[in-house]
Amino acid sequence: MLSSETKERIQSLYRECIKALDLKPRLGQRVMIAEIAKSLAAVHEDDKGQRDNDAGIAVVEAGTGTGKTLAYLLAALPIAIEKEKKLLVSTATVALQEQILDKDLPNLQNTISMPFKFALAKGRGRYLCLLKLDKSLQQLSGLLSTVDLFEQTPEEQDRELYEKLLQQYGSGQWDGDRDRLHEEMADKQWSHLTATHRECSNRRCPHFNNCAFYKARSAMEDADVIVANHDLVLADISLGGGAVLPAPEKTIYVFDEGHHLADKALNHFRLEVGVRGQRQWLQQLEKGIEQFVADAGIPVSMMHALTEAPQNIREILQSLALVWPLLQDMLGEQERLRFEQGLMPENLRQLLINIKEPLQPLLLCLEKLNDLLQKSLDPKEDGEFRRDVAENWQTPMGVMLARAEQLSETIGLLCAQEAEGDLPVARWLAKIPFGDGWDIRLSASPIAVAGQLRRDLWWRCYGAVVTSATLTALNSFNKLSWESGLPDWANYQRVTSPFNYPELGEIQPVALGSDPKSPQFQVDVEDWLREQVDLSRGTLVLFSSRAQLEATRDTFLQNWYDQLLCQGFLPKAEIVRRHKERIDNGDGSIIFGLASFAEGIDLPGEYVTHVVIVKIPFAVPDDPIQAAISEWLESRGRNPFMELTLPAASIRLVQACGRLIRTESDRGRISILDKRLLSQRYGKLLLDSLPPFRRIS
Repeated sequence: MLSSETKERIQSLYRECIKALDLKPRLGQRVMIAEIAKSLAAVHEDDKGQRDNDAGIAVVEAGTGTGKTLAYLLAALPIAIEKEKKLLVSTATVALQEQILDKDLPNLQNTISMPFKFALAKGRGRYLCLLKLDKSLQQLSGLLSTVDLFEQTPEEQDRELYEKLLQQYGSGQWDGDRDRLHEEMADKQWSHLTATHRECSNRRCPHFNNCAFYKARSAMEDADVIVANHDLVLADISLGGGAVLPAPEKTIYVFDEGHHLADKALNHFRLEVGVRGQRQWLQQLEKGIEQFVADAGIPVSMMHALTEAPQNIREILQSLALVWPLLQDMLGEQERLRFEQGLMPENLRQLLINIKEPLQPLLLCLEKLNDLLQKSLDPKEDGEFRRDVAENWQTPMGVMLARAEQLSETIGLLCAQEAEGDLPVARWLAKIPFGDGWDIRLSASPIAVAGQLRRDLWWRCYGAVVTSATLTALNSFNKLSWESGLPDWANYQRVTSPFNYPELGEIQPVALGSDPKSPQFQVDVEDWLREQVDLSRGTLVLFSSRAQLEATRDTFLQNWYDQLLCQGFLPKAEIVRRHKERIDNGDGSIIFGLASFAEGIDLPGEYVTHVVIVKIPFAVPDDPIQAAISEWLESRGRNPFMELTLPAASIRLVQACGRLIRTESDRGRISILDKRLLSQRYGKLLLDSLPPFRRIS
């Protein structure tokens, strides 16, 4: 229960913010603060300070204009500090993360009487590895002959760039964060300067005390609020929690843009392997082990493992050689093949199982070798290798170990057989580019991650807030709950927007002569745009497919050349910049955009007065995971269109409509050019889930 002291403190902080930031008190914001605080205050702790009751999770859909960032910070931060927990704010997009870091938290810090610190958490791959930078420069200078099993040595033309980065880091002009670089860097250039967790030797590294990643982690340990993204949170949880971020038991999470969490988790747990790619790295590994033995010898403790490793590699390669023609026959002329109910043909499954037997001892060999190399870097331990050997080989062997672990995990999921009644795993094949030719990739993914999130996040965390402007689908939390595994006992709330939608805007479902399934639809859309778009105003036209966007662009490019900006032809940020500049100059501007322009784009006032949604944003029907979910629902006698496809389209449609009214003074119109809103029974469900704009015909 919320104590009167905590309640008064939160209310006092809110009054401070309203006064200092000259904000207008909003009922929805106050309701959101109260519901989050009530949920977190209901947590009961055991003798270790961990939650031991069904409480502490608030799920709040907060309409546009609620001021949800301020609401969850003011509600959760005082409780987190009081309970000595970390408040971890996680976002799905870089734009929101930057807004919270650069604007919302500094403003709050300068406004309220409760002092707090905040820090940004990123994955290791976003930070400079001084050891790898040092090795790259030594290699370019001919002072060091490093082992390069991947034939990706630093290039001479990058020497000046690397020297400049070393100078900037050494002088404190740069903190080693890739996102704070003063110049653009290609991924290939950056790959020589950053380390994976398998390449990193942690405290055994000679540069540990000056490491950018560990400096950032140290700042995070002192912070009360940590800002991260969903991908990093999921990665940390999959490693057991507490690997990079604070342990779930010591954390109050806020998942802003929470409607993305389940999709992010699905992508995170998907595993895939390319046959030709695996054969290539296994050949590199065989060559690398041969070089290693010639360079370092074989310690007695690894005599058997290192002697057997080449034979293990050859056995895996033989199995992959048999897999390749089988996959070619299965695919034929297709680009992708999904296995119904996730069941692979038994002959393919057996070939993959054959890989597991020699892969297991190879994996154990690489794990032990990596451990011995790590120990040999530590002057406090008696290593089995010379230090120069350890320094030269620890990184490439760490990479190879990571590759072997990934292969083992992927083969395991591909070959697994689900028990009767369990959710199936989606499994499929696809052709992908590879070098100058192509490869065949085998993929496997759970069709739902509710169980993992429930077990590893919701049951373990001290508390959590899930929020977004679009958490419900067709006015229900059912889709979110099923996909994310959120418990039934969570506090589910909908906080309406403060905007008076009927006064601010209108929505126009347009009955064109054809629907999107007709070949005539493109012509009808272009005719309507030609007649209805005001070239002197700010307009956002949202398409569901790149092909249709490009076809429409080709039609209008000549006549609308001075007004038209199209996604895919310019960077997103540049499109927004040019669009605003044109409107500020009193000119018209029209953006043709895809899904990423239907969410997260903030174009208030005159920047957008007309949003055109070309058709209902149904998901692409050939997505293998969605197809597998639909198949499973049908096998249970359920309706995948009503339970899966329509709710997902509803969320996307609400997000798209949310681009129009961004402030209380905005005005405008939304036009939806899909007659199915009027002709199909589900159209009314979709329209009723949209903000209550004044409806016109």
